[in-house]
Amino acid sequence: MKEEFQDFFSNSILKFESMLKTNKFLFFDVDEFESIIIYYLESGNVSLSNKAIKMALDQYPENLSISLLNIESLITQNKIDEAEKLVNRIFEIEKNNPEIIIQKSKIFSKRKNHIESINLLKTIEKDCEFYQDASIIIGKEYLFIDEFEKAKEKFIEYLNKYDVDYAVLNNLLFCFDSLGNTDNTINYLNEFLEKNPYCEVGWHQLGKQYFNKNLYKEALTAFDFAIICDDSFVGAYLEMGKVLEKLNKINQAIEQYKTVVEIDSPNPFALHRIACCHNKLGNLEIAKSFYNKTLIEDPVHDQAWMSLATIYYKQNDFEQAKKNLIKAIEIDSENIKYWELFCKICLNLNQFNEVEISFKEIISLGELNLSTLIFLTKTILEMPENKLLSVELLNKIENYPESLQGEIKYISYAINFSLGEIKKANFCLKEAYNLNPAIYDYFRDIFPIIPQLHVFKNMNAN
Repeated sequence: MKEEFQDFFSNSILKFESMLKTNKFLFFDVDEFESIIIYYLESGNVSLSNKAIKMALDQYPENLSISLLNIESLITQNKIDEAEKLVNRIFEIEKNNPEIIIQKSKIFSKRKNHIESINLLKTIEKDCEFYQDASIIIGKEYLFIDEFEKAKEKFIEYLNKYDVDYAVLNNLLFCFDSLGNTDNTINYLNEFLEKNPYCEVGWHQLGKQYFNKNLYKEALTAFDFAIICDDSFVGAYLEMGKVLEKLNKINQAIEQYKTVVEIDSPNPFALHRIACCHNKLGNLEIAKSFYNKTLIEDPVHDQAWMSLATIYYKQNDFEQAKKNLIKAIEIDSENIKYWELFCKICLNLNQFNEVEISFKEIISLGELNLSTLIFLTKTILEMPENKLLSVELLNKIENYPESLQGEIKYISYAINFSLGEIKKANFCLKEAYNLNPAIYDYFRDIFPIIPQLHVFKNMNAN
């Protein structure tokens, strides 16, 4: 029976397209037109779906199924006013028709009248064949207005009553995530999997929830079950690799990523993770090889460019490091870590103009964290001419919050001391110690120009 339907469906499409090519009129019954229109709507071919709808309406102007497909097409094309006129005309005649109710609810939704859409859909009886579709739409409407608890209830109701729909399951998990209770998500998924033990997506999602709670053993078990359900499920192998990396089982992680490459080649994410794993193991040449393979498949993978640059930097091949890092910066010019490494490379190459450029780029990227401020200060101390950059950094840190004032004063000491502003520097150091004496030795380790604590105390005792 299924094969007969497929033949009917395929023949209808071929017949319709043949007619368009030859410009000959051919007869189609309503069922044929329905299958043709649905095919083009689902494949996103607006032009051909519109041609089929026009021909169908010319031959069957009063047919409800064709009219409903016309409304569906108009909504898809965002021709809401036209769709609404048609819906209202039919709705006046058939107020209890669930298909009309669903289309009318979609128009309410398009106009952001989500409550009206929900209330209308609720009029569809539970024993109606379209109640299943209505349940999904109601759940989505609740999502539009951030009613996650109500959406969750609707999606659970659907999954309890009907066959597993992965889109519905994903929407439900989005609700759980939005409500922010991982334990509830885990409990639900365990209950769900008792009823649907062969649902690989369910096991995969359960593993991800365990991973988020750092329950790595449980996560591995869940991903194992996902793979048992579907041994070509790429997502489960990838997630298992990530867990094994967390457990420092790097060689086992590599095997998972290699499996992904065998199933889904090329896979830039898996290639990148293999490279990172070899990097962790110290297999730098193999790591470089896999980073390059990643970039062949995904030339805008900025992390791969950055990783290559880092390896070359550690190998003191600064020119090659710079070349790769420029590629990463071209892709993501607002990544502070990229600019920090660029600074270091240019310092080693004595390219001080480019150090200055990268310094100013970092300064321009909004409020900077403490480690970045320390990095910039250390950069200044290594520069032969640093006055302009020093002033720029001092201006940058002037209005940092009170909670960081102790740390800021230690940094200010280092900058002012490097400028020869000794009196101002000593004043900053005194303030820093008064604000936060516990971190004096920490900052002295970072900036050796800060005097030893007993020397500082003697200076201030006089």
